[in-house]
Amino acid sequence: MKKPDKYRRKLDYNNAYNRENYRSFSVRFDIKDEKKIIRWLEKQPGVKSYITGLIEADMKKAAKKRSA
Repeated sequence: MKKPDKYRRKLDYNNAYNRENYRSFSVRFDIKDEKKIIRWLEKQPGVKSYITGLIEADMKKAAKKRSA
């Protein structure tokens, strides 16, 4: 049996690390019906940081409602 090459070992390690430490979410936008959203997201310097900021703001808002 052939030993896995260095690239393959590194790829396997990275894949295992990512499975253990990250969670991935995918969202699709319809280019006909959601043009405005797509254009808006494309103008942002970073889509992940933009979406993360929106979620964090919403979480704070929800927490305030619960504590009120």
